[in-house]
Amino acid sequence: HMVSDFGSARRYFSKATTLNHRFAPAWVGFGHAFAAQDESDQAMAAYRTASRLFPGSHTPWLGIGMEYLRTNHLPLAMHYIKQAHAIAPHEPAVLHELGVLHYASGEYAEAADYFTRVAEHEGDYDDAAREPSIFNLGHACRKMRRFDEAIEWYRLALAIA
Repeated sequence: HMVSDFGSARRYFSKATTLNHRFAPAWVGFGHAFAAQDESDQAMAAYRTASRLFPGSHTPWLGIGMEYLRTNHLPLAMHYIKQAHAIAPHEPAVLHELGVLHYASGEYAEAADYFTRVAEHEGDYDDAAREPSIFNLGHACRKMRRFDEAIEWYRLALAIA
């Protein structure tokens, strides 16, 4: 999956889930591989299976929410991403996706709030986790016509990348 060979990834995840049907990480990986190939129904089925097997994990709920966000079903995306947030309220990927969801809904101040929660925690999150939120914070500031602030966030994102 990490090298963009999604066909092979799907075969390996299929084998892993056949060998151990209760191995939740394989179901999450299966969902990611399907999602990367725009196979939303299969991705969500895999994420749902993972959520049943690993009920304390935010990752399957986040995956389902991201699929709904990708297909522009914003109320459903909000429902599932909020479930992930209830489980892992400080997880940078969850906070970032809440920002993306609010941005897609035209709620730029709320989006900026979530992006800022990730962007300003330099010591807590590594740069790879912070960079997308910093870049998107620049977009949110631009949409709110705070251009000087947007430029600063864009510059910081470029310095990290």
